[in-house]
Amino acid sequence: MGEQNEGRAGKRELLRLEGLKTHFHVEEGVSKAVDGVDYAILEGETLGVVGESGSGKSVTALTIMGLVPSPPGRIAAGRILFEGRDLVGLSESEMQKLRGNEIGMIFQEPMTALNPVFTVGNQIGETVRLHQGLDEIQARARSIEMLELVGIPSPHTRVDCYPHELSGGMRQRVMIAMAMACGPKLLIADEPTTALDVTIQAQILELMRGLQEERGMSILLITHDLGVVAENAHHVAVMYAGKVVEYASVEDLFERPRHPYTIGLLHSLPDLAPPGERLKTIPGIVPSAFAFPSGCRFRTRCPIATSKCAEIEPPLVPLPGEPTDTDHVHTVACHHLDEAQKL
Repeated sequence: MGEQNEGRAGKRELLRLEGLKTHFHVEEGVSKAVDGVDYAILEGETLGVVGESGSGKSVTALTIMGLVPSPPGRIAAGRILFEGRDLVGLSESEMQKLRGNEIGMIFQEPMTALNPVFTVGNQIGETVRLHQGLDEIQARARSIEMLELVGIPSPHTRVDCYPHELSGGMRQRVMIAMAMACGPKLLIADEPTTALDVTIQAQILELMRGLQEERGMSILLITHDLGVVAENAHHVAVMYAGKVVEYASVEDLFERPRHPYTIGLLHSLPDLAPPGERLKTIPGIVPSAFAFPSGCRFRTRCPIATSKCAEIEPPLVPLPGEPTDTDHVHTVACHHLDEAQKL
């Protein structure tokens, strides 16, 4: 087992990704969905991972969980260090011991993630029976306890409901109950408020914050919503075309974004736009993972791109003058930081 790095105020790194690459080999060619991702999460903290659809956020999460279908997917390079142990190369049985027990995951759409032919109590109970050896009576009691914990009314009745009998907000709470049943150290939340109305979104996020404070777990929060990140994350990794292009504390990212892509995302937020002005947009779309542009992958959409951007891929490095002896240094992958500040 590898060594764990010590973090701020004695906190340890729970998870670290180093040069992670997940590629899919299909008839059309090789899709480099995740193509060199580096970030870390400290114990008890939340890392927000943001970016447009197709940036590699969810595939990164599935890779951590060992849920990338193989074939066609495979980890082409890199390490996934969980408590200092590299998860890359573990057998399926070894990953099963971690999934749900040490690492829990809330999937994007609970109606597709939940099995329609089993009650929610049965599905929550399966996790604790598998990992903690509880019998059926004990597992049912734990399921009711978890449903109550996540704020579902009448848990003794709801435990026998099927997913289609519950509202979208309740199904999302069931997903959280399943992910939390074994008390994981890391909770991966992949777009946990997708398709929920604003009121229910706020309730779900508040529930996750409360559980984090109560249990001291770490959260990997994947979202396209920078507003959600601003209110819930400690640090942010901005992903574009399979890579992290900017990484900073949440305060630093919002106060002094430095990558043109991050700046573009922030300019598109309604809350940050001057009254009466049209929202700015980023032209174009995320490039195909089958054929990323040479050099900087954002250059085809960037207003300050030059020939250098096409020739040389910018590394993810600390900002000039940034102290490098602190945790989670503000890092950016851009050749033109001075020009980006003027955007």
